[in-house]
Amino acid sequence: MKDKTFIDKKITIRQFLKSDLKNVKKFRDFINSFVEEDAQIMMNEKISLKGEVEWLKGKLESIKKGKAVFLVAEHNGRIIGTTGINLRIWRENRIGNLNIIIKKGYRGIGLGTYLMKEIIKLSERELKPKPKNIRLGVFSTNKLAIEFYRKCGFKKVASVPKQIYFKGKLRDEITMLLYL
Repeated sequence: MKDKTFIDKKITIRQFLKSDLKNVKKFRDFINSFVEEDAQIMMNEKISLKGEVEWLKGKLESIKKGKAVFLVAEHNGRIIGTTGINLRIWRENRIGNLNIIIKKGYRGIGLGTYLMKEIIKLSERELKPKPKNIRLGVFSTNKLAIEFYRKCGFKKVASVPKQIYFKGKLRDEITMLLYL
């Protein structure tokens, strides 16, 4: 667990723990806030408490097996960001899928860059096998995120037309890779 200050906000960054299963409502409310915001994430329906319990238990199991790493950022007892890398399977088991999400009001303060560096270091230390590439998908309309990923060293490798239904239209999905 690390406390880090971003601008004037003291934020705790820590790994996901088994004890977090006692705080499922906090995690559910966090992810559902992005659905309410209509953020450019794949999820577009709120998750139930039961669904969040199942997701978190699955995440914990993957972490135990060395197939996932997951960080939580908290401010004043509220979850304000998460990031994770999950190893793919079979012949793709050296590729990690990345996700990162930060609440409004905490974007643009350096938290995302810090979380990105920390989750990549953690993945290289904890995942088995060690990843060779980190992969992510991003909405083609999410210019801020695309630029952020570029600054973190990701390269655009593909654009898949009309993959994501957002704001009444099918949007392209950009695939980006970070070669480790």
